[in-house]
Amino acid sequence: MKSLIYLFDQRLNLITLLLLFWALFWGLDGFDKFFDGEPEILFEKWASKGSVVDADNNVVYTIQPLNPVGWFGVNHEDQMASYFKTIHVPRNTAIGLTYTFAVFEILVGFLFLFLFVWQLLPEEREDKKSMFSDRTLHRLAYKASVILFVILSIAYQIFGDRTRLWEVGTYMLMTLIAYDIWYRTDRFMFDLRRQRLAGIDDDDATNSAQASAYNLNDTQQKEIDNR
Repeated sequence: MKSLIYLFDQRLNLITLLLLFWALFWGLDGFDKFFDGEPEILFEKWASKGSVVDADNNVVYTIQPLNPVGWFGVNHEDQMASYFKTIHVPRNTAIGLTYTFAVFEILVGFLFLFLFVWQLLPEEREDKKSMFSDRTLHRLAYKASVILFVILSIAYQIFGDRTRLWEVGTYMLMTLIAYDIWYRTDRFMFDLRRQRLAGIDDDDATNSAQASAYNLNDTQQKEIDNR
């Protein structure tokens, strides 16, 4: 049980969780645009926006709102068409641009998903020279995220939607923070593995307090035993 917990902790480190988060973020946000919600009348009394009464003060009609119903509950076609209408862009063009952007979001989501799966592989993955091991794809994934947020920021500035602009700015800040956390954690894990392979003792003065929490000797001995 103890070894299982250690294995779980090693495989699902902070890097892995960040990659999974962005894979879900971009994947769901991209597919969201292909599964529009359909407007349906919400008949519940608590949702009523008003009522019409007769001379005897009896309720004759109630004003019920439309509620988008579907996987994601938003009709992106109507929403984006209304945005682009403010700058005189035809509806079909607006919808085409929306779906094109969604495809790029999905591609970035899959890139993060591939990185997540690669991160779950045994440490020997680092010994094979590839765009995964030299972190090229990792950097491209985060750069692509920033580019998408920059495009959205420009779009919402043009459309005059300050609320969505604030949301996108927050997400971009999250991306930059996530990249910094990924870089620092990845360097720590890389240095830790290099020290372990070099046979450096846990109590070596060059080890940080965090690195010393990892039992390098036990791991090294296991590698020797496996050989």
